[in-house]
Amino acid sequence: MKIQTEQFGEVELAEERVITFDKGIPGFEEVKDYVLIPADAEGESPFFFLQSLEHVEVSFFLVDPFTFFKDYDIKLEEQMVERLQLEEPTDAIVLTTVTVKGDISSATTNLKAPLVINNKKQQGMQIVLNNKDYEIKQALFQADNTAARQV
Repeated sequence: MKIQTEQFGEVELAEERVITFDKGIPGFEEVKDYVLIPADAEGESPFFFLQSLEHVEVSFFLVDPFTFFKDYDIKLEEQMVERLQLEEPTDAIVLTTVTVKGDISSATTNLKAPLVINNKKQQGMQIVLNNKDYEIKQALFQADNTAARQV
């Protein structure tokens, strides 16, 4: 299938790469179907774009938070595990949204509300963690991310 993106133009992707967010993403509840596109062709970058299939202008810049925050730890409630139909912890991909205003060095990420994707069932949802140490606008690039907040 071919989709249109703002970042890469027209992209050819396999149908099985479609990720469904049954309830949408907060603020975009009506947008259900997305594809996850690596930010670089080699797939070596921790950054991704979550591109809507329905709306070319709806795209989220995401990051693998574990790359920058080694102590980042999420605990999914049983109802979330059931809703995502996760059978093994390795079935889950956890990504956080990135906000860039100006220079990339001042980018922030939302550690409080990660996106969790079942990579086998292609289902996703955004969850809000009950952890007061995680920030909605956590600086992504700093000298020592683990010292910035204790978990």
